[in-house]
Amino acid sequence: MRCFFSKRWMFTLRVAACFLVLTACQLAQRIPPLGEVPETPGASAGSNPEAAPVDATFGPGPFSLENPRVSLPDLTSYKAILAISFDGTQAGQPSQWTHTYMMLASQDPAVHQVTVESEGGLPAPINLIEENGMIYDIQNGNDCRASATAAGSSLSATWEPAGFLTGVVGAEAAGSETNNGVATDQYTFDERALGQTGFTHSTGQVWVASENRVVIRYLLTTTAGPDFFGEGVDGTITWEYDLTDINQPVTIDLPAACTAGWVDAPLMPAAQDVRQQPGYTIYSISGSIQDGLAFYQAQLPALGWEAEGEPSLGDTLGWVTFVQGDQQLTVIVMTSDNEVEVRLLMETAPSQEATP
Repeated sequence: MRCFFSKRWMFTLRVAACFLVLTACQLAQRIPPLGEVPETPGASAGSNPEAAPVDATFGPGPFSLENPRVSLPDLTSYKAILAISFDGTQAGQPSQWTHTYMMLASQDPAVHQVTVESEGGLPAPINLIEENGMIYDIQNGNDCRASATAAGSSLSATWEPAGFLTGVVGAEAAGSETNNGVATDQYTFDERALGQTGFTHSTGQVWVASENRVVIRYLLTTTAGPDFFGEGVDGTITWEYDLTDINQPVTIDLPAACTAGWVDAPLMPAAQDVRQQPGYTIYSISGSIQDGLAFYQAQLPALGWEAEGEPSLGDTLGWVTFVQGDQQLTVIVMTSDNEVEVRLLMETAPSQEATP
């Protein structure tokens, strides 16, 4: 298949493919935190938006898959599993590892869960849940940390398993069949469709839903040496991706560790840098100390909280306390590092025994 692409698109395709493999190798030492997942091939790369035609030869077939995430946002729910495995040598020593990523996704209600399990002497598994604008990091089954979802850092943006797949150009048709319960069209490809001719040997297959063109299954095996993996690394890396449970009910429950003791109070609009632990919530706002106190004086009584007296207000600090049953909620608003910080502290209310 002979195609004309911009230099920018060509650069992105090759760099994304190489970067993905290098990242997968680096995963043998660590799992990337949020935001380090490589971009999907075909995404923006480079600073020059101008396109200059380049005559490039890819695969001989008629099918191209520029964005493996295609149509995923249109699904109401799904389960996606990707296993990335490496078998080879690193610095002359045998190296074998497998990382398995699973995404459970639901659009209504909007909730996502990502788990990562690894074989190869890596750290403890990863379990992340995103719900109501918060990402919960569950560790050891009983330790839960929460933070607000930053712009562009949702689980679907940074941990979507399909985002690890390499796009293809010029795959060949290989018939139709039912795969994972879905009618699909099958295509085959090799290193030519990946833009890797001359420095890898690759074989791949992709099954795409006949109706909405979402990727249902994807297999890719690449054998290469240091020119592709990096200095001292030689072997075979395999991607195996499956999409199942499409538009089926998905249940994602936060563990008790993520709900016990959390401060049950609203956040101000445009809250930033939200940090939560059982018993407290801290975040920043662009307003004033007075704005923060006024917000909670208006919101909390409607939720059953009763203010204990009037707010205390100083030049750099203000606070007001509310009670509800045996619970006490203290709202502290203060200036910190040229911004205004809101702290919500939940604790058991002091005993109100009468004095004889």
